[in-house]
Order: sequence, then structure tokens, then C-alpha cells
Amino acid sequence: MNASTGELLAPTATRLGPVTEKVVRAVEAVKGLHTLERALTGAELDRLEGIVKECVAQAHTDVNEAYQQQNGGFKFKNGKFPNDAECDRAVRFTERGRPITLSQELGILKHGAAFVCIKEHLSREFGDNFSIETRYKGNSDTGGVVLTNDGPESLVPDLVVHATRNATDVQCVYEFKFPCYEKHRLDPMNAPRVKEQLTGYQKLSNRCPVALVTPGGLKQLGID
Repeated sequence: MNASTGELLAPTATRLGPVTEKVVRAVEAVKGLHTLERALTGAELDRLEGIVKECVAQAHTDVNEAYQQQNGGFKFKNGKFPNDAECDRAVRFTERGRPITLSQELGILKHGAAFVCIKEHLSREFGDNFSIETRYKGNSDTGGVVLTNDGPESLVPDLVVHATRNATDVQCVYEFKFPCYEKHRLDPMNAPRVKEQLTGYQKLSNRCPVALVTPGGLKQLGID
């Protein structure tokens, strides 16, 4: 109690004895260390994966609908998604004149929509434990991985779950695919470069199998 003002003073660490103050600091340090190193629990990972699956499925539906509405009421012949011939159709060209097919265009748009959804729904609860499109490369000195801006031999998975505020302590890796062609919808593993990508991404973590996420759900794969 402040004798002159009658104010009740809180017993902060500086007003405690030296021994008590050391205990308080030790507890705070341990709590900070625990927070920095913490990986998600099984229940938290299940919740996160549920949100990711919903975002990928919603991005697939929303982009298909928006693309048709924004192109003069154009309708896919299959109704909700394009057929193989439509997937092959060039919809624009790059500055170098390379054609971008509808399959590629929808994939780009759906990835973007999924990333927005994931950031919005995961940031509050898991904001320190995930990264989107982070680029990694191996570290020969430690046998682990480091973040990099270099393209050659680097890996850029769509979503990585990692220890709190430590993107190099990778827990799980997720790759998104939005198959356009029928054979790829039936089995996304048949899509070009999928097996190669997943094999590379598995090198980032031995804690859980790399997972392929499509509008149909999430499939964990054991990659040798």
C-alpha cells in the first residue's frame, strides 16, 4: 500500500526478494524455451489438417464457379469442372509467349485461394507453427535444412508445419494438387512430377509422412 496515495501496489518481481526474483525469472525462461521448441500435439495437428482440407476443397469449388461467372457465363461441359479438352485449352500466354493452359491457370488460382483461406483460419491458433511456400535446401554441415532464396536444388512445399517460430524444425509437410484431367482426378499420384516432389519433400522431416492434399481429401504417403 502506498501510504501517501492509498494505492495498492502489485508485488512485481522487483519488489520480491532476490531469491524469489530468480525463481520468477527461471520460470519465465523455461516457459519461453518451451514455447520456442513446441511442436503441435496430435489433436492440434488433426484440427489443422481438417482446416487445410476444407480450404483446399473450398478453393476448388469457388475458383471453378468464379472462373465461369467471370468469363461471360462460360460453362464447363462437365458442369462443375472442365473436361480434358477444356483442360488443354490455352487461356493466355506469358511474356515469352509460352501458353498457359486452363489446367495450369485453375491450379494457380486455386493455390492462391487456398493459401488465403489457410492464413485466415490458421493464423490465430497456429500462426507460429506453419509456413506457406517456404524455400528450403539441405545443410551439409548439420545434416538438416536451412531457409534459402536460391532456386537450384531447393524445395518449396505448399505448407509446412514446424516448431513454434522455427521453420527449419519441420514437423509435417503438405503438397496441394488440383487435378484437372480425369486420370489425375482419379489418382493424383499419376499427375506429372508428383512422386518426384513428394520424395524430395519427405527429406525435410522424418516425423510424419508427407501428405498430398486434393479437393477429395488428404492422403499421407510413405515415400522411400
